[in-house]
Amino acid sequence: MKFIKFSGLLLSLMLVSLSSYGQNSGLAKSLPDDNGYYPLDLGGQWTFELKEKNQIKTSVVTCDKTGKINHLDCVHLKSSENRLSCWIQKKDNVVYVVQTSRSILGLANLAISFDPPIPILKFPLTQGDAWSYQGWGRSFFLSKPLHVSYQNKGLETIQLDGKSYKAYRIEANYQVGSDPAKVQISWYAQGLGFIHSHSDALEITLKNFIPSTRPQAELSALGIPNPASQR
Repeated sequence: MKFIKFSGLLLSLMLVSLSSYGQNSGLAKSLPDDNGYYPLDLGGQWTFELKEKNQIKTSVVTCDKTGKINHLDCVHLKSSENRLSCWIQKKDNVVYVVQTSRSILGLANLAISFDPPIPILKFPLTQGDAWSYQGWGRSFFLSKPLHVSYQNKGLETIQLDGKSYKAYRIEANYQVGSDPAKVQISWYAQGLGFIHSHSDALEITLKNFIPSTRPQAELSALGIPNPASQR
């Protein structure tokens, strides 16, 4: 069913979206930023190139609001690609995916909640760290088991569009239901967060980042402190 067919792309885009997050949110003050390897900018905009089979698409990810999902304080990340969105929780030293949703024919949203939320990244970033997830992806009409194993392979040099980056390589081996197991490899660079990933069907590359231009008074009204006051 489409729920399962979406899972690989959803996981890829979740990893993309998560890079859009970091330390300026009042919801995430307790989470170390690890020298900018996971920056957040509410109102910021990240542009990615998606290569899938013989097609190349552009996806614009925006960190646009905060809210509660399943009683958890989360941040919302919206992607222009197929109207996909994602709710993320940051707790202690872990970043979790709580829920994703996708517009169906522009008429309704298919929401997939993860029970429990998926821990996709852990700080501080340390080579050799490994963790796993065993849980469920649930929609209103279907539930499927999901297993993911993560490993931090350490800092390495990666070339993208003629530029060289030092980035941490995170490998995720995942399986949805009885589908064949797949691998997602992602890189996180200092000051940028997520910059690149690839799997058997999809390659994603960061092309541009536009910082938030929202005035501090507006951010404060949303519960986001002035970064200067946190120093």
